[in-house]
Amino acid sequence: MGELRTRLAGPDDALVVAALTLQCARHRGGQVEPGFLDRHARAWLATGNAHPVWVAEAGDEHAGYLQGAVVEPLPWPGRPAGAGADLLVDTFFVRPEHRGIGVGEALLRAAAQWARDAGFRQVLISAGEHTTTMVERVGFVPDARAYRLEL
Repeated sequence: MGELRTRLAGPDDALVVAALTLQCARHRGGQVEPGFLDRHARAWLATGNAHPVWVAEAGDEHAGYLQGAVVEPLPWPGRPAGAGADLLVDTFFVRPEHRGIGVGEALLRAAAQWARDAGFRQVLISAGEHTTTMVERVGFVPDARAYRLEL
């Protein structure tokens, strides 16, 4: 597979991010849409820094990606101004042929380190049955306060 690397995606990676998103959607049962790659690339570029993405590469292949959503809190009594944002892990995908070699853990560690270095308050992720152990190995702890309402 080659050396495993992670990096923060930049504007030149917009089509790579779109392609990985499409692979993730197809893996999860989604359909191919004509024009999706260009539409996604344009939309992602328009968000500025609100949706940072980390790309993992194994050798010369794209192995997976992690997309976050930056949530800036509004002022709150007793919370100092600039107390830090939250990074929500929005999409987290490792291509099936690259699973089991540390890709997911490397992506999570890269995103968490970036958030730590940028002064964020916390990183939040919803872990499924196949990712719980890996997420905990990175240092995340369960939080029983989370609920979901699908609309």
